[in-house]
Amino acid sequence: MHSRPLLLVLGLTLALGAGLTFLNRERAAPAPPVVQYSAEVPGAQPNLQPPHQEPPRPRPQQNPLPAPARPRPVLAFAPPPPPTPVLGVLPPDTSLLRENVAVQLSQVKMGRVQVALLRGGQPVSRHVLWRSSVGEFIRAAGAVAGVNGTFFKDAAIASNDSNMLGPMLTPDGHFLSETDPKQLKKITGRPLVAWSHDQFLVTAFEPLSMNRKAQVQALLPGMTDAFLAGGWLVHGGQALSAAAMMVHAPKDAQEVRPRVFFGVTTEGLVIAGATVTPVSSSRLAQIAQAAGAREAVLMDSGYSTSLIYGSRVLAVGHKTRKVPSRPVPHAIVFMNPVLATVQVGAP
Repeated sequence: MHSRPLLLVLGLTLALGAGLTFLNRERAAPAPPVVQYSAEVPGAQPNLQPPHQEPPRPRPQQNPLPAPARPRPVLAFAPPPPPTPVLGVLPPDTSLLRENVAVQLSQVKMGRVQVALLRGGQPVSRHVLWRSSVGEFIRAAGAVAGVNGTFFKDAAIASNDSNMLGPMLTPDGHFLSETDPKQLKKITGRPLVAWSHDQFLVTAFEPLSMNRKAQVQALLPGMTDAFLAGGWLVHGGQALSAAAMMVHAPKDAQEVRPRVFFGVTTEGLVIAGATVTPVSSSRLAQIAQAAGAREAVLMDSGYSTSLIYGSRVLAVGHKTRKVPSRPVPHAIVFMNPVLATVQVGAP
């Protein structure tokens, strides 16, 4: 009688344990895959994909540090290169100048051309309000030697006019500017020559920026002298061709006549030369190059040609030295180092 209730209790206990085991297995089993079908392709096979799971979200931090500021990009704008001067010939050039060497005279013959050359010393540009011979310029300055200067406006031999072509600065501070619009157009691009006690500059004349005293002085620190020459002859130790020379030179630059050049050598010595034999400017450029000029420009020539050393007249603008060259308003005199004190006064 008591065995039947005992068996019943035992059966219920076994059934309850089996049910609990099944539930635990169901909880531990992975979720069934989600079945997706394509609605575009008939008879498409089911695409089994695991269920989407959200990534765990980070817990908010207490008092989070601010994110570092990103550096802003730095835009570097390089300044545009300076415009290259349009010379039709060459760019400006500055050379060293040595004034501690005594003036030297040489007389040479280059081919069939007789040339008188001056090298060394301190060059001084002198201008007067009338016209004088180069010999008078030399004596008034106490100089060793000298040559006639650059171009002036009135070419008449009997004239006493002293107006110069282009700007000019002399060591006493006297400055001339070009005021004639027609002349300014004519001389644009011609070589402007300037020097201090240790530098020598040759650059292309630009009327808008080089026709006032302050503008010219700004071209070279410590400038003492400046004038406008007639044309380019030698640049960088190379003689210019006739075509390059005539871009800015006077129209009669290739006429055969006694001629004068002025410049600086590769050693830094000032140099000037005058031909006794009449030549063209192209031939003069070759002579200046052969004489050692690094930079050389054309000075007034023809009847103005004059080179004097001491009391010796070595070159004139006529066929014979018995006829003196015409007086000029401008000259370059050469001072020895011990005598290199500019004397201001009329020659």
